Amino acid sequence: MSKLFEPLEIGKLKIANRFVRSATYYALSDQDGFISDGSVELMKTLAGGDIGLIITGYAFVIKHGQVFPDMNGIDQDDHIAAYQKMTGAVHAQNGKIVMQIAHGGSISTHAAQGNGDYVAVSLTDATPDYGRKPRVLTDDDIQTIIEAFGQAARRVQESGFDGVQIHGAHGYLVSEFLSPTTNQRQDKWGGSLENRTRFLVEVIRSIKRNVADDFPVLIKFGCQDYLEDGSGFTIEEGKQVAQTIEKEGVSLIEISHGRIEKTFRKRGLKITAPENEAYMLEAAKAIRSAVSIPLCLVGGMRSIPVIENILNEGIVDMVSLCRPFIREPELVKRLKKGEKAEVDCISCWGCINPDKEGKNHVFCRQLHKKKTE
Repeated sequence: MSKLFEPLEIGKLKIANRFVRSATYYALSDQDGFISDGSVELMKTLAGGDIGLIITGYAFVIKHGQVFPDMNGIDQDDHIAAYQKMTGAVHAQNGKIVMQIAHGGSISTHAAQGNGDYVAVSLTDATPDYGRKPRVLTDDDIQTIIEAFGQAARRVQESGFDGVQIHGAHGYLVSEFLSPTTNQRQDKWGGSLENRTRFLVEVIRSIKRNVADDFPVLIKFGCQDYLEDGSGFTIEEGKQVAQTIEKEGVSLIEISHGRIEKTFRKRGLKITAPENEAYMLEAAKAIRSAVSIPLCLVGGMRSIPVIENILNEGIVDMVSLCRPFIREPELVKRLKKGEKAEVDCISCWGCINPDKEGKNHVFCRQLHKKKTE
């Protein structure tokens, strides 16, 4: 049997195969982050497709970290009951599910465009313009967010999830602290790499104070920025941070990117040949050389031979797919049966489809078009 379908243990978490459904925004919550029955049904469907580990779309830990108006939330205890329905539905299918928790930082577009609080690590040339400037976080603000991550993780465990994942990538708040292009603070939270890493370390510690000792803590880690001028958070810094978070007890690192620009973004478009797959593989190799904990790689993997080679070489232990599961939620089951050797998704980025009122709907546009022709 292919290594793809071998089981894996991450601490106490036993996973049936090496496929991860990477955290994916799915636009099914209300403006306060309360999930719908549609969210529960989606996770149930994914579990029925035999995916080894499901990671939910990101959930904000505090209101000023909300990126979309229909983003999941985990900022209050009132969320727990609905999430218990979700985890119960997944476990009834023998699935495993982890919640991703996040703060969007200065790219919290919903917070920016509303009348509430909107915050940033620093005000820099990289700060986005959503019609108003964020305010710079004070030390008290930072401590409040750190505690919010810990309380969110407590709620995640009480909701029945099998672990929690910190969103530490894509330019959101953790990335914003790590990158010198967005963190130009002169206090203990900025400057040296140790200072820029301090926020992430304190978030991990806060989470671990609020969950059971054996509750798995994962991270989606933007291990480097991909900026066209070569500036930002480097892979050498990423290796050092990976070593630090391994010592702090993180169970698994999902390799991803920090801040990006157009050149890098094009790597994820229209992946139709094996040589265009796994476009963050070199970064994964670098992190593998620095740590011994399990690693997972996301980013453009579309064919079984490519994925098997990466696993057989020992670069990572699992592979994450995002867009392919939007098009084919039963993909893993079909691959295991030998019905196919590659995914149908070609990363056309036609996943988020706004309606006339501006409400986002997440589905494969190409598949929908094919069905309606």
